[in-house]
Amino acid sequence: MAAQPACRGRRGRGDGGGGAPRSVTRRALCIVNPAAGKRTANEDDLARALAIVRDASFALEVRETAAEKPSAADLARAAVVEGFDAVIACGGDGTVQPVAHALLGTDVVLGILPFGTYMNVANGLGLPLEPIPAARVIARGDVVAVDVGAVAGKHFLETAGIGIDAELFGAARLAERGRWGRALRRLWRGITQSSYVLDLVVDGTPHRHRAYQALVANSPYYLWAFHVSPDSRMDDGYLDVAVYARMRRRELAAAVLGFLLSGSYARSPVSYRGKRIELSAERPLPVHADGQLVARTPATFECVRGALRVFAAGSSPT
Repeated sequence: MAAQPACRGRRGRGDGGGGAPRSVTRRALCIVNPAAGKRTANEDDLARALAIVRDASFALEVRETAAEKPSAADLARAAVVEGFDAVIACGGDGTVQPVAHALLGTDVVLGILPFGTYMNVANGLGLPLEPIPAARVIARGDVVAVDVGAVAGKHFLETAGIGIDAELFGAARLAERGRWGRALRRLWRGITQSSYVLDLVVDGTPHRHRAYQALVANSPYYLWAFHVSPDSRMDDGYLDVAVYARMRRRELAAAVLGFLLSGSYARSPVSYRGKRIELSAERPLPVHADGQLVARTPATFECVRGALRVFAAGSSPT
């Protein structure tokens, strides 16, 4: 991931964000989720991290999310309207994701201070997973342009998928909210489903498989920091596709259980890479984008190149 020069205090759209001296003050809105998990943070890390950023010529304003309003997305959209140069998300993926979506296609730069449990977005960008080192990345001011995926008019930073994957993602989100009964029902529905004939077209080349799951990845990580697509990069202009072949029902149940315990499947998927992926199946299947159900098949997935500007260290993981 090639880093751009440090961002300026004020920018015009599309100027690449480079060239101004670092002494120029940059306005940044820091969005803090006080309910975030803080798995990798100490009690005073937020104050220390913000001090590091302020010392790097950032004029910071801090606003907190609330259970009802304002949400992280509300605050990020307001930052764009109010002309901030950067928005720093302090929380987990539940904070980072909506902030990032609000900044897509703008010149406003996203900074991430990890105060959550899994931090898939930060992990996929190769960012530090502790607040103090992450604050130093923001303080350096290097900006990279990263990709997002798009399907059914929605964007995703991590993964989209069909089949059992949609059920797994739904079960994970329900479990995170403590809705274990509904989570277990969704998980059972996933592992007892039958396989299906899947037709996919990758950049114009057709393929057919009988499968029970297909992932379309923009990032190496998803769900509980599972490293499911090791070759995915968030800055290469491509999406990675993983198709998991048909299994007997008992094998499928064992595979899903192994995945939930270890974060990987015992059987390797069939893999493809492309900028545009078309998926259809013999019957309509739910399609999710970062865990949100957005459509049913057939569906088309596209890579949106360089749609998000992020303070990053200059190299995404491989």
